[in-house]
Formats: sequence, C-alpha cells, structure tokens
Amino acid sequence: MKTNPSCLTLLLATVGVSSLGALGQGDPGRNPVPANRQFPTGNVIFFHPDGTGANHWCATRMYFAGPDGYLNWDLLPQMALYRGHMKNNLIGTSNGGATTHAFGYRVDGLGSFGKDGNGPDALFINSLSGYPGSIAREAANAGIPVGMVNDGHIGEPGTGCFLSEVGNRNDWQEITRQMIQGRPGFSDTPPWVLMGGGEADTRPAGTVLVHRNHNQERGQPLLAQTSLRTDDLDLELDWNDNGSGDLSNDPALRDDWIVIKTRDEFEALRTALTADAGYAPHVLGLFAYQDLFNDRNEEDLIARGKVTGDPVNHVGPLEDPAAPSRTPGFRSKASGLILWGDLPGEAGHNPPTFKEMFEVTLTILDRAAKQQTSPAQRRFFMVAEQEANDNFGNNDNAVGILHAMHDTDQAIGVARDYLARNPRTLIFTAADSDAGGLQVTAPYRNAVVEEAGEINTSNYAFGFNANTATGSPALPNIPDGLEGRGANAPTGGTKMFLSEPDALGQRMEFGIQWAGLGDYGGAILSRAAGLNAGLLNSVFAARFDNIDAYRMMYVSLFGRLLNYPANPAAPAR
Repeated sequence: MKTNPSCLTLLLATVGVSSLGALGQGDPGRNPVPANRQFPTGNVIFFHPDGTGANHWCATRMYFAGPDGYLNWDLLPQMALYRGHMKNNLIGTSNGGATTHAFGYRVDGLGSFGKDGNGPDALFINSLSGYPGSIAREAANAGIPVGMVNDGHIGEPGTGCFLSEVGNRNDWQEITRQMIQGRPGFSDTPPWVLMGGGEADTRPAGTVLVHRNHNQERGQPLLAQTSLRTDDLDLELDWNDNGSGDLSNDPALRDDWIVIKTRDEFEALRTALTADAGYAPHVLGLFAYQDLFNDRNEEDLIARGKVTGDPVNHVGPLEDPAAPSRTPGFRSKASGLILWGDLPGEAGHNPPTFKEMFEVTLTILDRAAKQQTSPAQRRFFMVAEQEANDNFGNNDNAVGILHAMHDTDQAIGVARDYLARNPRTLIFTAADSDAGGLQVTAPYRNAVVEEAGEINTSNYAFGFNANTATGSPALPNIPDGLEGRGANAPTGGTKMFLSEPDALGQRMEFGIQWAGLGDYGGAILSRAAGLNAGLLNSVFAARFDNIDAYRMMYVSLFGRLLNYPANPAAPAR
C-alpha cells in the first residue's frame, strides 16, 4: 500500500509527533507531551470484550460473516497490538487489567480491584491525572454523564473497577454499594446508567428477589431467591431516592430514577424513550441474580435442561432454526442452548442482550450529555463489557463464545452508526487477556459442505493425532463443536460449526480447540475509530499497553494526552 507522505506528516503533526523522522526514532508514545498541547474532546465509548484475542474474532468472522467477510470490529480502522502485563505477572487479570484501564498505573494482578494489592493492606491510589479516583469518577464528579453496561454482574471488574475501590474482588456487597452510593469519604456523583446482573447484592438481608440463582452461583443453593446482603441496605431504594421521589419505576410516567429487572420492564423503557425524545432517566438495570449468561460447558448446560424444546429427548445438533435467536439476521445460527437467562416462564428468561443494553444506554447518555447546561459537560463516558466472552472462554464453551462475540460485534455496529452521526466520539476496544486460548481447527479432509446448512455428524479427526513421521504422541485435545467435545456430546461425535460462504460461495466446517480453562497472553488487538483514534497508529505505533488504554480514553474525554509515568507502578493516595 502506498502512503502519501504529506498526509502522514499532517497526521503526525495533529497527534503531536513532529515528523516522519520522529516516528522512526525510538518510541513516540513515551516522548514528553507539551503541557499546553490541547486535543479535541467528546464522547468516549470503551468496549471491553473481556478475554478476547485475535483468534476469537477470527472464529466469529468465519461463523457469522465467512472467512472473506468482515465484522463491525474489522471496520474500526485504527489498531495496535495491546500489551497487558501486570506489575507482578506477565498475564493480565480481569481485576488488575480493569484497575489499570481505570487509573492508568500498573497494579498487583492477583488481588487489585480499584486499589493496588489484596486484602487489608491494599493501597488506595491516585490515577495518572493525579485525581483521587478513576477516570470514570473524575468524569462523573465533573458533571459528565457516565454509564456502565455488563452482561455479567454490574460489579464485574471490567465495570466495577471504574467505580469501586475494595481490597477483595469477591466483596460483591461493597463493590455494588460503592457503584450505587459512592466511595467512603467522597461525595461521588452516581453514574447515570448501570445495566447488568447482580440483584443478589442490592436488597436488604433476607429479601426475596425477583431472580433465581439458577446457576448455583457463589456457593448458594440452586434456585435460591434470597438477597446475599448481610446488612439492611436497600440500594435500589437509595437509587430511587436520588430523584424526584417517584418510586413507581415506571418509564411511562417519566420517572427520573428507575430500577428495571425483566424483559417486559426493559421493553417499557425502550417504548418510553421512543415516545419522548427528551426522556433521559437514570437507570439501574438488574436482569439476573448474578450474571445474565450461563457460563458452563455445553454438556453441562444440556444436562441441566438449558435447552429449547424437549431437553430429555433432545437429539441432533443444537443449531436450531426454530430457537429464539439472539443474533437477528442469522436465524440459522440460533443456538438450541439457553446461553443467557433463566428457563421459560421465569422472570429472568430472555434478558436483554448486551447489544440491546448498550443501545438503550447509548441513547440515554447521548440525551443526558446534550442536556447539560455547561458545554464542558456535553459529552459522556461509557464502559461496555461483555463478560460472557471471558466466562464462556474460561469454561471452554465454543458455541457460547461465538454467540457472545457476535453480540459484542452487534453493539460495535450500533456504536459505529452513532459515530457516523456524532463524529466527536471515540470508539475504543481493548481486552486484558485471551480466555481459554481459543484456536480454530478444521478436519483433515475436504471440508467444503455442498448443501448450505448441512451439518456432518461424523466424528472427524482434527489436529490432535499422533505424528508418525516424528514419533510425537497424540495429544488428547478434543475439538469443541455445537454440542460440546467429540464423543462427550449428547449425540456422539463432534458436530462441527459451519462457516458462512467464502468468496467462492463455499461453506466449510470447523471446530474449536482450547489451550485450557484459564486466561492466556494471546494476541490482543486494540482497535479504534473516531475522535483521536489515529493515536493508535501514530503515537502508540511502537508500543501500546494497558496504561496507554487509560491515556487513550483520557485525551478524548479531557483534552490532554498525559505523559507515560516514569514509574508505571501505582502511587499510593
């Protein structure tokens, strides 16, 4: 590809690099930035598709767009290879990575959650800007509307670390309390929107909840429906009390602070937003006891009856055209597994998708920002984490990860449409690790499927046979398909995935093989579009890490490209 030197020089000058020669010398991302250098400001949308490496996106592309097609993620033009190591670990963790994204310093990877370290000795820290709190707290307390979306518990690290500072990532009660009420010793402005799961931590001890613990999460009995708080705090009532005093939670009445928990209540909110273009309520959405997704492997979900139709007599591949589709436009890809939500007939059945929660939150934040009286506050900050990507990956659920990734990609499509109408917006993506070490594998045969939609039912050998030429033994890494792994699948044999057609019109079979159940280093690719997105391919061309992710968001939100810290370890507050 040919590059116009004058255009590149102009771009480098725009982002603070003086010449082509400067780009070729050393590392421009670590050069000092003039104190008076101002960048344009606007909205910041940070996507955190947790646990996703380049291979996750590759598999998703094959399945939903074909190997020669493209995703919305592919259309984010700026990119950089992300480095996610922690202060004391080469592999990023969800809580350590999120804390670094939120504060701009490296922390202890094992225990940190908005602080540096684990337990009572964990240190409160300042962010890279010097503010005593995260970028989200700095924005909200400056009057900028802030929103958090997660298809896991709202207090999952990817969103929770932006609003909570605790000494234990499993302190769900305190994490949730801080997200809603603010941090001890601060008069924090609440976020404008919180959407996800986590009802178990919002009501007083002993309260019967709307949602059931249908996944036996946090060691609680199956179908338990009682709050896990050990105090008398009613965080939902506290949320409501921030507003006009209307406790109806009815968007049809234009209630200004509302709590919603079911698909019907979510749809009522969407209806009200459509009916009144000025309506921008503060929303606490709690669509599950803990997480919206069912993060177990395929065989386990089938054994638990998390299948559409008849789980007892179920036979055949779980790519069910009659199943309710979480991927509109791809009904042939609708999974027969219930990957999100409770069983039919329960309050938690068919919860809002990540894309739907993102779309509604974006609508509200856009209106809230434009309604601010001060021009400096007419922008928003949004963190959107699809936790299902990480959790399905950590449980080696191939069909789950593919649908979760596609859900993320649909949300990115919504953001791209918004960017086309609102160019002073940064869309930015980063993950902190590679969940499960996903690899795409294809059978050693002609894998082209002649008739679209045909699923081969034989158990073909993938890439784990013994190598007779070298004497290497077989490795028991059984491929994962529509129903799980090989002979362990309910109908026997790996039911392979079928790609969308390639440029020749061919649909081909593939499976997923996993490195394991953990988080891996992987090839994490950050991408961006819109406001100041060119920094990824100029200032951050040589090196882009988790501290730079904070810098990337901060420059578009506050107009200053902060210098990389001389000591990347977090300073105590």
